Amino acid sequence: MASKLNISCGSCGYEDISKIAKKWCTICEEGFCGECENYHKSMKVSRGHKMISIENFRQIKNISVNLNCEIHGKKLDLYCKKHDIAVCVVCIPSEHKSCSSSDVISIDDATKNAKQSSALLDLEGTISTTIDNVKLCIKDREMALKTVNEDEQTIRKTITDTRKNLNKYLDELERKLLLDLKSKHENYKFKVVKILNQLKQMEKEVEKLKEQTLQMKRFASDLQVFLGTRQLNQSLCKKIGSLKEEIRDNTNYNMEIEVNHVISSLVNEVKQFGKIKVMETMANLQLKDAKIDQAQIQIHGYSQSIQNVNLKLKQKFDIKGSKQPISGCIILPDDRIIIADYYGSGKLMEYNNDGQHIRDITVSDKPHSLTIVDTECIAVTYGQAKYLEIINTKNTSERKRVICDANCWGISYQDHKLYVIVLFQGIVVMDLKGKTLNAIDIDVLNVYHITTISDRIYYTNRNSNTVHCCSTTGQEIWVFKDKSIVKPKGLSVDLNQNVFVVGQTSNNLIVIQHDGKDSKVLLTERDGIKYPYGVNYNKQKKIVCLSYTDGSVALYQVS
Repeated sequence: MASKLNISCGSCGYEDISKIAKKWCTICEEGFCGECENYHKSMKVSRGHKMISIENFRQIKNISVNLNCEIHGKKLDLYCKKHDIAVCVVCIPSEHKSCSSSDVISIDDATKNAKQSSALLDLEGTISTTIDNVKLCIKDREMALKTVNEDEQTIRKTITDTRKNLNKYLDELERKLLLDLKSKHENYKFKVVKILNQLKQMEKEVEKLKEQTLQMKRFASDLQVFLGTRQLNQSLCKKIGSLKEEIRDNTNYNMEIEVNHVISSLVNEVKQFGKIKVMETMANLQLKDAKIDQAQIQIHGYSQSIQNVNLKLKQKFDIKGSKQPISGCIILPDDRIIIADYYGSGKLMEYNNDGQHIRDITVSDKPHSLTIVDTECIAVTYGQAKYLEIINTKNTSERKRVICDANCWGISYQDHKLYVIVLFQGIVVMDLKGKTLNAIDIDVLNVYHITTISDRIYYTNRNSNTVHCCSTTGQEIWVFKDKSIVKPKGLSVDLNQNVFVVGQTSNNLIVIQHDGKDSKVLLTERDGIKYPYGVNYNKQKKIVCLSYTDGSVALYQVS
């Protein structure tokens, strides 16, 4: 290869002749001018080589395909079908001694119809699927970037608005306090000044009497002095008596300020204007090749018959302090079990898979239903309290409360969205920030439980003894009703879209086929089940967590 624009003829270049190539040999991996191309074709050893135009070569020149063995440096002229690998002649005795002669064929035979091979189709499918997945991931991250930017702007505005409101409020408090100071100051200043003026007036009058007495002593007759002394003394006593009366009850005034203790604590104790909290949830970024997607399509192709579904008891244990049916239970990816005891202790509790109580998770009201958001976060509804919370189970102080317009009961998480049963509203769909995206209009008067998978929503109606399946747009797909289940409550779904449902009055657990046309009773009262309420199917571990009886939970392995 000579330059970016032109490809030089390799044969001519060997003779130090510069000529522009017209064709490219894909086997020899070099260009040929017209004359050299004819010579190349005339030779028996290279007569069958594939020649392409230089323009076509430019389309593939950046594709690196190694035609030589990486271990021995020899040409890859053989193919082992057993190991699905191209090899050189040296590889056979060293790496493929056990391979039969029918397993090792020439590379020419192996490459026939390569452009129509299933391997190429798989590659194309994988590339296409990967592009689609990468685009989805890019879109997801663009949305995440938009969200974090919007959050930053919202928080910045909240800080600014809070500061403005605080300044405005403090300015008003300052204005009122200064007015009060002015009023009190002028009032007590007036009283002090009044006495001060009287004393100054008295001082002047006494000074005048002093002068009169001195003059009288110097120039008046004894009679005048005698009478004047008594008259002046009488006048002075009168003035002194009057002044005494004025100052008798006089007081001193010292003004000081007592700053409100809340403002003092704001200055002395509040060290931060606020705290920026970050709630982390797992991003749903997935890159799958075509074969994996095909395998998943088969899983969702409902290959497993519900008649083959069986349960084996792994563990059952009592819930601490509870004697009522457990309203909700979920198994986290790390095997921790979270219990919602709405009707009993009103607590949210954490257990391990051996049935040992780990801790109580602090809640502000009675928790009803649960759903897993990611490996660390769950969402919890509080029924009649009319709100739900997203809680980090590793750091329970990190939580977000979302207010609902009415009682909120069942909850499920799917594709970055929460699906919540809200009384009088139907199934409310919201994002993880609590923003309502839409509401699916169904009658939820007697609906308390919901679960989702892919593009389907499932819920039970205890009054009509029915289990419903609808699309995420609310279009009904099927309704199941059978005498085998009475007062259906909690439900959960497996990867085949078969539905596990508990019957509270019929005291059983059944599984309903993905199309709603068949069912199988898995557990009954004979298995010790009584008043079951909640159920959760862990898709990874294939374990059913079941509200076994009043205040008890059981774990079953599904096979």
